[in-house]
Amino acid sequence: MTLFDELLTLTRAIRAGFELRVKKLGLTYARARLLTTIGRNPGASQAELASALEIETPTLKRLLDALEAQGLAERRPLAGDARKHAVFLTDTTRIEPLLRFRGEVDAALVEGVSAEDLAAARRVLTQMTRNAERLRRE
Repeated sequence: MTLFDELLTLTRAIRAGFELRVKKLGLTYARARLLTTIGRNPGASQAELASALEIETPTLKRLLDALEAQGLAERRPLAGDARKHAVFLTDTTRIEPLLRFRGEVDAALVEGVSAEDLAAARRVLTQMTRNAERLRRE
């Protein structure tokens, strides 16, 4: 199996585990990603969130509509431009289960990996990310 295939397999396994957990919370993978992004960027504009998630603004709008219908997020007009909105989690939103799962995945992924191997893996993955970013610009 090539390194590319190994990385795809790893990514699919992580995503499948995440999807199982968010489904129990009444969310989809995309909505859960948006919730955690809003949680890390409260008050971000819709355009900023779309950029952070690398999705189109109309896609983000549909996801936000669904989160608002669930009572998990809200849009508030931005001061000075009522056409643009800042996005916030509602007071009732609990993203801790999503964040806890991320911590569980981190712990599970490094189980049995020595500190020096983990440091090397991080260096390699960081370099591979830089290389992949160059591919996106070509």
